[in-house]
Amino acid sequence: MSYVARIYPEIVRDLLTTLTGGTVRESLTVPADPNELLLPVKLRDRPVRRVSYLEGVLPNPRDPSADGTVYRFTSADFELVAPDDDPENKCQIRFREDGQRPKPGSLLTVNYYPVQTPQTPLTDLNIGSVVRTLVETFARELALGYQQLEHVYKSAYIDTADGSSLDKVVALVGVARRKPGEPQVELLVERSPSVGGQITLPANTGITDDDGTRYLTLAALTLEPYESSRKVLARGESSVTPLVDAGTLTRLETLVAGIGKVSNPNAAYALTAPETDDDLRRRARTSLEGHARGTLDALRFGLLAIEGVKDVAITEHPNGIAGEIKIDVAYTADAATVLPLVQRRIEELRPVGVRVLPVGEAARRKLTVQVAMILAGAGVGGAELATLKNGARDRLAAYFTALGAGSMIRRSQMLAALISDARIADASVMLKPDARDAVEELQLDIGEIVEIQSIDFADPVSEKAASSAQIVSTVGLVLPLNLASGVTLAEATSSIDTTFASHLSQRAPDRPLSADGLIAELRDDTRYAIVRAGVAVTVETSDNRFVQLSDGVGTYVPADGETLNKGKLDVTAEEGG
Repeated sequence: MSYVARIYPEIVRDLLTTLTGGTVRESLTVPADPNELLLPVKLRDRPVRRVSYLEGVLPNPRDPSADGTVYRFTSADFELVAPDDDPENKCQIRFREDGQRPKPGSLLTVNYYPVQTPQTPLTDLNIGSVVRTLVETFARELALGYQQLEHVYKSAYIDTADGSSLDKVVALVGVARRKPGEPQVELLVERSPSVGGQITLPANTGITDDDGTRYLTLAALTLEPYESSRKVLARGESSVTPLVDAGTLTRLETLVAGIGKVSNPNAAYALTAPETDDDLRRRARTSLEGHARGTLDALRFGLLAIEGVKDVAITEHPNGIAGEIKIDVAYTADAATVLPLVQRRIEELRPVGVRVLPVGEAARRKLTVQVAMILAGAGVGGAELATLKNGARDRLAAYFTALGAGSMIRRSQMLAALISDARIADASVMLKPDARDAVEELQLDIGEIVEIQSIDFADPVSEKAASSAQIVSTVGLVLPLNLASGVTLAEATSSIDTTFASHLSQRAPDRPLSADGLIAELRDDTRYAIVRAGVAVTVETSDNRFVQLSDGVGTYVPADGETLNKGKLDVTAEEGG
């Protein structure tokens, strides 16, 4: 069950539509075929005179499978049409070839007015009228009620509860908020020099000094293959645990394979403020990891703590039989050496009465990685270029090492790892499996891990050489208005058109484009009020990139010398405005 609070503008819009005889919040499903423009489902209260509001989700141009952006479609994007066998009965929505289109398979919400509507005595819905004031007053109270219910709903979940509500939720798993005065210390965990691979130290691992003073780690810690040490916080076993001096906590109660040394570089200290909500949530999630038995998470975490184990995939009911699980293990060392440890740990942690099928070894997908980079400015050369490549290779290797079995190797994450170096302006990565064509992204099979054969770099090019052609981008604007009395839509549009073009011509790398800045520039209280929630700014570049900005969300920074041209300007008068 999920709960989504409705906001004030939505409630007012739907109330006004209902009061004037319209139909509100009817849902339509977008066809799965992205080339299908006509929605096959007919509107319920047909024939339809006009559609007053249509909202849906725009697809993410970089990742069609990801969540899209909520968007209000206008008459520039769709039209109301009639079926071929009944040309007078308009009841279907068809999207235009040159307009925005919703994400295939998503839901649309539509408000519309049927041809036949009951007569209503309400004639004045203008801002300030008695009816409009009563509607807005009721809508405000209803929106407040939705927000209060949303707060109640969120108070039941560890990710969204806060304050005293969070205290009650975490108490269900035996965790209490830490109070001022309780002891805490920072530990330095170091890898044994002779051990490679990924090493995990569970949460609630005990560390003591020579006198038996005991501290417990607050969170799980993972040393990646390229990390020699990391720091983690630990708490005193109780509120009266003594504050230890620096360098005294050196004894691990439970030996963890691969951990060479643990110490506290600084003395312990007492908390001066209560534990924050974020810290309490994090601790509650991991509080049982070091001690739990008989759960799938306990099995997974216990196996990952074994030296030589890279990843673990657990499948319930693999043969359709309740009470069976299958475990596939990916190894970083010789499987024959680690397998006895894995089998022993499974017997210790498996749920009573559950049958574990023979442990399988995860399949390996061997890949060659091919990288092409565009360097910022005039680029670099010599020793600096070699250092840049080595850093890029290490970051990519770290990304591949962290991938679990059955993961999706994503282009965006590989690109993010590369361009985290400011000297790399852009890059492309191709994955070359054995005897197969290179691809940009790759989905590993269930239980399969990746094995990188090599990471090869093509000769880089500099950004100046790559950007010799002039960059020209087109900016479109959807702008809903509430017009002042006596002002026509044409008059407002004419004034906005000139200001819009002037604003775009002044954008530069140090003066980026944003919806907020554009709204401030277009503001004219004597003629109209801008409905900020409905403003949408779209930027389409000549290299086929697409960016959408809205009120308070997003900024577009033009490149040096980039030209922003005015595109489609869609100014609409809000109903009742």
